[in-house]
Amino acid sequence: DEPEAKSSMIWIIGEYAERIDNADELMAAFLETFPEESSMVQLQLLTATVKLFLKKPTEAAQKMISAVLSCATNETDSPDLRDRAFIYWRLLSTDPEAAKDVVLAEKPVIADDSSSLDPSLLEQLVTRYLATVAAVYHRPPETFVSRQRLAVARAEEEDGAVAGNLVSDNNAAAAAGAAAAASASA
Repeated sequence: DEPEAKSSMIWIIGEYAERIDNADELMAAFLETFPEESSMVQLQLLTATVKLFLKKPTEAAQKMISAVLSCATNETDSPDLRDRAFIYWRLLSTDPEAAKDVVLAEKPVIADDSSSLDPSLLEQLVTRYLATVAAVYHRPPETFVSRQRLAVARAEEEDGAVAGNLVSDNNAAAAAGAAAAASASA
């Protein structure tokens, strides 16, 4: 009864249709209530039915995909569902091999690269540059900010200005002059 749970079950059927012997029967059972389902479940049913058809192009899968595409394009109020159905319909009708390449594309491997950072760099990023672009780039600012900008930023820090102010390249010389004048008058 929960849309998230139902969507997850449908995703499993579509994703592993070639390994599930009765995938078409399971999908047909879910499709019986397609018009009454939430938008999330309808989107998942549409995608899973297309995957099922591309992985197991049987006559039953062809009937299912025709019914789902027809219902999703003609009888729905959801623009997301309707647009996705039109895209699938166009892909399937013009070039089924392209549809396979798009819908069944390899998923990238998710890798944890947090341990690949040098511990001293990590310490520096956390202690000095946590709320800056350096933390996002995983590099100290010296590697991607010009020396002129760094001089202005350091001069501002010494004068008690807010650290991390960025000065555009066009105004770097003027800002450096202003910083020098401010430190000379102090």
